[in-house]
Amino acid sequence: MRAANGYPVWSPDGGTIVFYTGFSRSLFFKDAGASGSEQRSFDSPNNLLPYDWSRDGRFILYTEVAPGTGTDIWILPVAPGGRPAIDAKPRPYLHTPFYESQGRFSPETNPRWIAYVSDESGRYEVYVDTFPEQRRKTPISTGGGQYPQWGAGGRELYYVSPDFKLMAVSLKPGADSVEPSAPRELFSLPAVDTGYSPYEVAPDGQHLLVRATPQHQAAEPLTVIVNWPALMKRGPAAP
Repeated sequence: MRAANGYPVWSPDGGTIVFYTGFSRSLFFKDAGASGSEQRSFDSPNNLLPYDWSRDGRFILYTEVAPGTGTDIWILPVAPGGRPAIDAKPRPYLHTPFYESQGRFSPETNPRWIAYVSDESGRYEVYVDTFPEQRRKTPISTGGGQYPQWGAGGRELYYVSPDFKLMAVSLKPGADSVEPSAPRELFSLPAVDTGYSPYEVAPDGQHLLVRATPQHQAAEPLTVIVNWPALMKRGPAAP
């Protein structure tokens, strides 16, 4: 049986991919386009799901699903060249009884912020807090939200509303917090929640890649052959 692989994340230089594999409960690193074997990071008794890689290449944000605290956000140091640092010790960024996941670094070379999702309020909402340490979380979404992603320059944040609208929020960064605008709706997304983000923002902020669900798909023709043994006896048809 093959392992279930998923949650691929590119390194900033595009040379490495880190991903999750279900059987080993580890993060795996692989050169993009290479046919060699993967390199695994530390082993864990819990499932690990990578979500983002900082622009300076030094850190990976991943989610750990652990008994007692549920879903938490952790930080893994990365060595130059896109491999786990020798004797790297992951540390928790958010480690509470609430759901915390879908962490995303702000796009500066040295990231100052992390956007993430928490259900501390009783439903999934998007927040922003400082990095590398938490100082003051700022609510971003109103009325629920998931799958946050940064726009180019870190002055805009996108997320998906509970009714599958792509929302955008302008941000005014301060010293230890950000001042968000009111969320504005951009457009509707296919209303299918697969557990993966239904969109992706290009690094230059000029394009959005959106997962599409065909609304009207032509039916495939169905051919039924009756009394097929008799056709076998006739032999092949003449050209």
